[in-house]
Amino acid sequence: MMVLWNEQKLINLIKFAPALTVCFFMIIINIVIISDNQEKANNSIISLREDVIARQKQEIKQQVNQVINIIEFKKSAALSQLKNLSRMRVNEAHAIALNIFNINQDKPESEVKKMIVDALRPIRFNDGRGYFFIFQMDGINVLHGLKPHLENTSVWNAQDLRGTYILKEHIQKIQLHNGEAFYHWWYQKPGFPANQEFEKVGYGKQFGPYDWFIGTGEYLADVEEDIKDTLLNWISEYDDDKHQRVFIINKSGHPLANPISHQRHDFVEHHEHTTQELVNQLLSQVSIEGNFMEFDLANLTKEKRAHVEISYAKLLEPWGWVVGAHFNSHDFEKYLNNKQEKLLLNNHEKLMKVLTLSILSTFFMVGGCLFASNLIAKRFKKFKFQIEKDFKRLENSKATMKHMAMHDGLTGFPNRLCFVEHIAKGIKTANKKHKKLAVLLIDIDNFKKINDVYGHSVGDELLKEVSRNIEQSIVSEDTASRFGGDEFAFCFPNLDNIHQVHQKVVLIQGIFNREYSLNDNHHEIKGSIGISMYPSDSQDPEGLIRKADIALYKSKAKLNGLVNFFDEEVDAQITYEYQLEEQLRSALAKNEISVLYQPQITTNSEKLQSVEALARWNNPILGNISPEIFINIAEKTGLINSIGLFIFRKTCEDILAISPNGDSAIRVAINISPHQLLDINFAESITQIVNEVHIDQQRITLEITENLVLKDLKKTSIILNELKALGFGISLDDFGTGYSSLSYLNELPITEIKIDRCFINNMISSPQSNALVKAILAISEAYDIKVVAEGVEEKEQFSTLKSYGCELIQGYYFDKPLTLAQLESKYFHKH
Repeated sequence: MMVLWNEQKLINLIKFAPALTVCFFMIIINIVIISDNQEKANNSIISLREDVIARQKQEIKQQVNQVINIIEFKKSAALSQLKNLSRMRVNEAHAIALNIFNINQDKPESEVKKMIVDALRPIRFNDGRGYFFIFQMDGINVLHGLKPHLENTSVWNAQDLRGTYILKEHIQKIQLHNGEAFYHWWYQKPGFPANQEFEKVGYGKQFGPYDWFIGTGEYLADVEEDIKDTLLNWISEYDDDKHQRVFIINKSGHPLANPISHQRHDFVEHHEHTTQELVNQLLSQVSIEGNFMEFDLANLTKEKRAHVEISYAKLLEPWGWVVGAHFNSHDFEKYLNNKQEKLLLNNHEKLMKVLTLSILSTFFMVGGCLFASNLIAKRFKKFKFQIEKDFKRLENSKATMKHMAMHDGLTGFPNRLCFVEHIAKGIKTANKKHKKLAVLLIDIDNFKKINDVYGHSVGDELLKEVSRNIEQSIVSEDTASRFGGDEFAFCFPNLDNIHQVHQKVVLIQGIFNREYSLNDNHHEIKGSIGISMYPSDSQDPEGLIRKADIALYKSKAKLNGLVNFFDEEVDAQITYEYQLEEQLRSALAKNEISVLYQPQITTNSEKLQSVEALARWNNPILGNISPEIFINIAEKTGLINSIGLFIFRKTCEDILAISPNGDSAIRVAINISPHQLLDINFAESITQIVNEVHIDQQRITLEITENLVLKDLKKTSIILNELKALGFGISLDDFGTGYSSLSYLNELPITEIKIDRCFINNMISSPQSNALVKAILAISEAYDIKVVAEGVEEKEQFSTLKSYGCELIQGYYFDKPLTLAQLESKYFHKH
């Protein structure tokens, strides 16, 4: 009986042990699946919340920056707006007076004058602040809309708070500017202390029939206040989103628009103390640059629903405004809860599918075990085999995924991440064996043209062909990688000397500097190469890659498959160029850009006829920067338009200040960058400057170079013809140095050519240069074009040019570039 019992136990064990074992492991697997599913769900919820808050923060930052930009624009337009309004009002008054005069010429003069005064006296504008005044040109007041007691008295010697003779100077300006002019003075404002100054802007226009001028004036501060009120009203109605609101407060926390307490979540509205705490914290943290601030409302109120209040604000210093926008994390709880429920439901459905499949599999295996106990061993072996097969497939998939994550999909080469690991291994080996290691980066020159002309599929095939050649050429211990696009990288470990590096470079150049045939098309490529060395250049992989990239940058600048090793000079040059760019971005704001003027002297009278404006940049950190350097950087960074317009305006103002418009006025030549001229708004911009400065545009010559013409001759011709029609002169600089300079005289509206200094320098010693100068002068005479010879430094050069009939001379023989003060002192204050 005992034996039978033991046999029964053994049979039961054989029957149920596999099933129980399977059940046990399936339970463990399900627990792991459930745990992993829950962790993923929690991570998804956290990521969702972070994304929503980050998106809302970005939106309120954009809102604030948009409002700030509008405020800055409106603020900057205050003076222009005031001038336009003043001019418009005075023109209306002038028209009224002229109409009264014209229809009453049969009446006595005194009666007509009284009719004009009576018509203009009651007129008010600018919310009642504006009025008209009339003065005789000798200073006798005819009408004063605000102070009638001044009428029929002389205020010729009236002064403002700074001692300026208001009326006297205004009349002088009117006389100098064709009978109309703007004027600025400082005056006391009603309701403010007598010693407090306020800028006032006026406009006057001469009334010819009676030798009067009619004018008006307005405080700039009043116009700014109107602009502030308009902006605050607009901002009060500005509401982009139900969860956010833009607000403005002053430095004292007083609300100017949309008080912070007006939130759409009701738990703050009933806590004035909480709102004040928020305002106080915000004022203590806000800055001019703008910053985010988070306030835990749970610390400020007892409400259980209080969450985190997130604000972004900027300090607008000139007006003392704090502009901001804010939202409360509680506003998004409903949205987040809905998303969370969907995530949990989706995860739950996936989990149930997995568990259902798992349970069905378990029952199937257990049923099979119970159904045929005599086949348990065989089925167990089969199950074991299946498990091993599945695990092998899993390992293969894992290896495949790891390979995909670490290798380039197009070429199969290691990607940057894998390449860094190879460099790190190579460094360890180099340390142990006292060897060197080289990192080489190569970029195919003008690869983009192949993609653009033949398509990306051809470009990809070319990269594959290059990759196959690399695989066949390098040894197993070397590593080739593709960083993306047309950039490849190589790691050469176990090197003894630099000679071995050069051997590797020759090998790589043989692959990249050659012709490839694809689809019956021949593509000749060249690769620029940058190299860094371990241990001399860096001790870590990323440092070696970065410095190889710096060396590559230098190679790419010259193209043609050049090779450069990293050195400190290259690094210093790139650092210097970066500093130049960063400093140039703020050069205008810091008043670092100045203008010098080099005289252009007539050969006959040896007198000043014109000047060339030359930009200069003096930076407190980098010192004096050559114009060739900083103008090139300005063109690359897009700063050239703002710098060019600044130089244009500065030059016009300076030259007009020392030489008023008229027959004897000196001319000025201003260099124009290609980027400026091809800008769609260039002609409009410089015309506006000329009109604002009141300089005669016939005095201005725009200098262009042949490089500009070569870029787009047809478009350049259209623009230059437009500028010439506006009255500007057009000068072709460096004439004779290009291969097609002569043809431009037929195709472009050139009014002046400048003989390049290289011909002037060699004119005496070189018969070829001398003949070319003569030819240029003969051509200019045939085309009726003025000629300027630049770079004249010797008397013999001057005498020769004079004998050849050259009109203008520019160079150190007469003068170097001068400051405005030096120019005025030397040429306009001679005794």
